[in-house]
Amino acid sequence: MTGTGLVLGAYALFAGREPDELPDAYRALEGLSDVDALEIPLENAVGATPGWEAGADGLPTLVPEGWDLVITCIPTVVGRLSADANYGLASTDADGRAAAVEDVRRALTLVQRVADLAGRQRIRAIEINSAPTPAASVGEFERSLTELLESDPTGTTLAVEHCDAPRPGRTPEKGFLELHAELTVIEAIADPRLGVTVNWGRSAIEGRSAQTPEEHVRMAAARGRLAGLIFSGATPAPGASGVAWQDGHIAPRGAGGDDAWPESLLGPEEMRRTFAAAAPSAPAYRGLKVTAGPPSRTVTERLQIAGDAIAMLLDAERRAAAGS
Repeated sequence: MTGTGLVLGAYALFAGREPDELPDAYRALEGLSDVDALEIPLENAVGATPGWEAGADGLPTLVPEGWDLVITCIPTVVGRLSADANYGLASTDADGRAAAVEDVRRALTLVQRVADLAGRQRIRAIEINSAPTPAASVGEFERSLTELLESDPTGTTLAVEHCDAPRPGRTPEKGFLELHAELTVIEAIADPRLGVTVNWGRSAIEGRSAQTPEEHVRMAAARGRLAGLIFSGATPAPGASGVAWQDGHIAPRGAGGDDAWPESLLGPEEMRRTFAAAAPSAPAYRGLKVTAGPPSRTVTERLQIAGDAIAMLLDAERRAAAGS
């Protein structure tokens, strides 16, 4: 990985904006210091979404010049599951598993093409998922990961993005495999290209607690498999921030103003504790994914929210490193 800056999930930040606004919005991201990579959905990355056509470097023209990517498969996974409950890398259904493997291979093909054009790796990781539920199998998940690694000549990090696992008495947001099961599969394969990415909000949703993300980070780090750390919030109560315990990428408290996002469980201290939980290891990449609230918010207002969240993250990281 050549870049050392943060990864920003700007597709959440600019959700609801009109397509003709996006070129200017994404160019404006260049004014955010300390960010040099985007997390974008698979379909956008491979140019399958209108407006996300590839440029001469193989990446969508909306990507700021010189920036890298992290590809997230979760929007594709959720979309496929809505049509076929058997879809997923951990599926016991042969067709559903094969379709999920093929989707990740589309991302790997892009990794190779972009690296050939650039002369270096520009896609830092592909975030994959242990869907589906309830028809999920640890054995089939291991089989899928092994097939992908055997067919990949690029050395790309495959980061299993942990999503909330099922809990008795509640309907899950995603409902995929438990983190310890995902880590057990990764350790069984024992390939350095495999790791886990913890999304703060999704872990908080699983445990209904701000402590769960710290526990998940500590578990992955202790086993030497923490590939990524993405901060997005969650709320235990409905309000301006969104629906309770919904995977809505809520911004941290105070991002965009001192009284902004009061219901969010995520704030500067939670960020610091989460970074401290990763010690003594460190994720290969870290960043944030935040929404911006009502569609009426302007691009400038959205950038302010992102900028404040970035400043919080970096300060929290520094404080954690200093032990303060």
